Amino acid sequence: MKIIATLASGALLCFALSSCAGSPQAVPTVTHTVTQTATVTVTATATITAEPVAPAIVAAPAPAPAAPATAVIPANVAGINAEALDDELSALGFKKVVYNSDTGKTVLLLSNWTVTGVDNAGAEQAVDKAVVVHVTK
Repeated sequence: MKIIATLASGALLCFALSSCAGSPQAVPTVTHTVTQTATVTVTATATITAEPVAPAIVAAPAPAPAAPATAVIPANVAGINAEALDDELSALGFKKVVYNSDTGKTVLLLSNWTVTGVDNAGAEQAVDKAVVVHVTK
C-alpha cells in the first residue's frame, strides 16, 4: 500500500505541477539595434609624367609708337571770328586750343570773340600740343 500511496502522491504532484504551469508561454523576442560609425582615412600618392610641351608662340613685338601727327598752325588769322578758327583748328586735328583774352576776361562763347593772333603762327606743331589763340571782344 505504501507503494500505491507513493505513486498516487507522485501522480498528484505531477498533475498539480502541470496544472500550475498552465500552457507553455512564448519566450519574448528581444531586439537590439546597434549603430556603428566608421571613419576611413585614405592616403594616395600619384606620379605624374608630363608630356613634352610645344614651345610657346612668341608674339611679335609691339610696333614703335608712331611719331605724333603734326599740322601747320594757320597764319594770318587776325580779325576772324574765334569760333571759325576753332572749327579750322579742329579740322586740322589740334586737340587742345587755349583762348586768352586780351582784356583778362574769361572766354566762354567763342562766337562773341575776335582773333587778334596765334602763337607760333605758320609753324608745324604736334596736334596733341596746345595752340594758344589770343582774342578780344
